[in-house]
Amino acid sequence: VLDAVRELKLDSRTLVIFTSDNGGTPRAVNTPLRGFKGSTLEGGMRVPTIAWWPGNIPASTQTDEITAMLDILPTFASLAGAALPSARIDGGNLWPVLSGEAGAKSPHAEQFYFYHGLNLQAVRSGPWKLQMAGGDGGKQNGGKGKKAKAAPAAPGPRLYNLDSDIGESKDVSAGHPEVVAKLQALIDLAKNDL
Repeated sequence: VLDAVRELKLDSRTLVIFTSDNGGTPRAVNTPLRGFKGSTLEGGMRVPTIAWWPGNIPASTQTDEITAMLDILPTFASLAGAALPSARIDGGNLWPVLSGEAGAKSPHAEQFYFYHGLNLQAVRSGPWKLQMAGGDGGKQNGGKGKKAKAAPAAPGPRLYNLDSDIGESKDVSAGHPEVVAKLQALIDLAKNDL
């Protein structure tokens, strides 16, 4: 695809994004992430994304900003100079992040909600993620060629620091009740909003 874009001399005016809408299947190896497609654990949600636009996106750059498929419409609309519909749009314009603008933040930097269908199962703010009971889809990643095994149901929300524990292996809620309260308030706000 990129060769065809170059051959047609469209590369200076073509943004190419390669991404996915969910993590791997239960047969996938998502290590070091836990979970898979159908869960709101990082293995079910976190995917690589590559954005390419020579002369507009700096080469060999990367970001850890939270982005989502719901940001594609607002980003493309902004780049095309199109107005967004008056209906509520949950995504935001990622162009400042993609273009490497100094200090650019994701539209989801303060909070990002993890839904399974209409069921809110987790919220993230900065490095903190509060996973509600049952938000792991009832299964854990069994690894390639292995059947997924049922995970024990947690009695309440679990708090993870994704900067130090990307595999969501250690619940640190007991040591950070103020963070749990802050994220629980975000969940309550979202439920009231819906």
